[in-house]
Formats: sequence, C-alpha cells, structure tokens
Amino acid sequence: MQIRLLAVLAAAACSNAPAATTDFWGQTIEPPRGLDRVAPGMSVAEAKRLVPGLHEPKREGVRDELLLDSGVSDVKLTVRTEAGLVSSIVAIVQGHGARDVLTRAWGQPEIIRDPLGQPEVTWASEATGWKVKLDCMERNCLVEYLPYHVLTSEFFGPHVVPPGDLGKLRIGMALDEARKLAPGPVSVRTGIATKYDAVREFVAIDDKTSTVRSIYLNLPQQAEALVTEAWGPAEAATMPVNKQVKVWHDPSTGWRATLRPALGHSKDLEFDSYMPVVALFGDQPDSLEGLPVLGRPIEDVKRAFKDQLSYQGKDMVITFPPTEWDRFATRIKLGTWALRISKIELAIPWKPHPAARDTLLDLFKAKWGLPQEEVEDSKPTLVFRKEDPRVEIREDQEHGAWLVQIKN
Repeated sequence: MQIRLLAVLAAAACSNAPAATTDFWGQTIEPPRGLDRVAPGMSVAEAKRLVPGLHEPKREGVRDELLLDSGVSDVKLTVRTEAGLVSSIVAIVQGHGARDVLTRAWGQPEIIRDPLGQPEVTWASEATGWKVKLDCMERNCLVEYLPYHVLTSEFFGPHVVPPGDLGKLRIGMALDEARKLAPGPVSVRTGIATKYDAVREFVAIDDKTSTVRSIYLNLPQQAEALVTEAWGPAEAATMPVNKQVKVWHDPSTGWRATLRPALGHSKDLEFDSYMPVVALFGDQPDSLEGLPVLGRPIEDVKRAFKDQLSYQGKDMVITFPPTEWDRFATRIKLGTWALRISKIELAIPWKPHPAARDTLLDLFKAKWGLPQEEVEDSKPTLVFRKEDPRVEIREDQEHGAWLVQIKN
C-alpha cells in the first residue's frame, strides 16, 4: 500500500510540473540541464560523472539509454547509448508544439534536405558548437542535439590520413586492440557524430575474424569539393561492382582514401593502407626490394615476416597491403627448395585503373630492361630476365592483372 501511495504521489508531482517554455530551451542552441557537457563517443561512466543526475530507466526499453529529469511535464531527456558509450542526445516532446516554442527561443529554423532529399528542420550555432534536428512524428517530436561546426577543407588536413583516433587503426587490426585506440567508432555500429556538420565516423568489423574490416567517414554531398581542395585532384577508378569512385594516394603516409556514393546524396570516404608498387619492386634487377627473401633460409623468412605469414597448402604466403590499383591485400606466394626460398609469385592487378596496365609495364622495363616474348600453349610470356633470378611475367586479361614470377 505504501509503495502504491508513493507512485501516486510521484505521478501527481509529474502532472503538476509546468510544460516546457522558451525558458526551458534557453536562448542559445545547446542541450538543457547540463547535457551540453556530454558528447557522442563518451563513455557512460564519464557522462554520469559530468551530469550526476543521469540514471538508468526503471524498466528496460527498446533502446539502451540514460534518463535525466527535465523538470517539465512534456519533455523527456534521454542520452542514448550503445556498447557502454554515448551515441546521441535526444529530447522527446509530447505533442506537435515543439517547433513553435523552439522558433520563439532560437528564431526561424533552416530547412535543409537530408541525404534522401527529405526536408529537415534544423537550428545550428557555431558559437555553442551544437545543432538541433527536429522530427515530429504521430504523437511526439524528437529534438536531437548534434555537435556542430561548419565543415571546411581544414578538417581533412594536408595529407591523406583518417582524422583523430581513426588514424591509429589499420585494416585487419584485432578488435580488442582497435577498441582501446578508438572506442567510439569501433563500438558504436551506427557511427559516431563528429563535431563537424553531417560528418560521422564508422569502423566496420569483420565478425568472423574479429578484426577491422573498413574505416570510413560518411560525408555530406558538398564535401567532395572540400576534399579536393585539401588533397588536390583525385584519380578516377572503378570498384569491383563497377561503381565509379575517386581515389587519393599519399605515399608519405601510406594511406589511400576512396570517395564513393553512399546513402542518398551522401558520400563515404574510406581509408585504407596501401603499398606503392614502386616500393614493392624497387629498382634493383636481382631483388624484390619490398620482399628481399629470394635465396634466404626459410627459418630466417619466418622470423622476419612472422606477422604477415600464412600458408596455402605447403606454400608460404606473405601478405602486404594492396597496391595503389587494387582493393585487396597483395598475397605473395613463396616456393622453397633445399630449405631456402627459391621462387616468388604474385599478381599485380590494374583492372580498377586501366591506365595502370601500361604504367606497370613501363616499371618492369625500367627495372629489368626490354623483355623477350615466349609462347607456350598459346599463352605469351614476357621473359624480362633469363639468368638468376629468372623473371617471367604474363598478362591475365580476364582479371586485369600482371602475373609475376621470380625464381632462382
């Protein structure tokens, strides 16, 4: 009986609370009641420390969230969470009067188009660093607070490298290690809003191997011009699904960025490491500069490349980052004889960037000289070097690649 009485009194107190007015929302565009100290990607523990009133709901709901007493009868303040991290800050307003009240508090909103071309009601302030999106549904209005600064070319910097903590990651990195370095985007599958307008950070995880599969930013449509301003003109390329994309390479950082179409009018800017073909081959005719293993004892190679070594049947395979013209890792198969490395085989694809076919051929000629053509079973082979190490290269026109074999 006493518990029921307390519940009735609490409900009565709630019903007696006033409705939200312009005073509740304030004259500046920012979350109310201290929630401006909370940001996407922050840990739940840190959010609670900064805003002591945050607490878990008494009953589990559809979403993971923390609640904060709003002090008014028609607004529910929530901090939505995922994997122990803050994902967004949302005020749920009863009824459809939120737009009128917010307009009186902050002035007329800006009506923009979301990535799907739908109208979106927003207010934004560079001074406070916050943006508000208003979405009124059947019964309620959602007021979502997002960090905000105008996106400029300075965000991308002078070199191709992922921003912030994303730059600490690598494709193929173990999930546990990645989560320590960039907990927000690694743990929150829906992405983390950055402080720049309409820019979200994503890290896709390969659930089978528990490793980082991709690192990318979701950008607004106009960002392409800003990326070009920061990094210069892009190279055109074709993805495996025949989508046209734009690519920036940076030999100084070893990062490559690929801009591709995403949801609606938005763009994804994906980052991955690559190894320039020039760095792999080098200019010495009797060695492969990036993988100087020919003739070396097997045990030496195992020690030197233990983190990149795997096996394909009985053959050893060394895995390097992709070349500038490929999306997949470069896998180099090593043949052995008398406990030493006797053969190197690899494919260098050029199909995504057809002009690279001749660029690669010129590189081979510069390293080994003009080849002699030999035909066996109607398949031409370019023999660039007959003495040890012998260098043979064939063209795989079906897959768009040069097949290279170097052997003693």
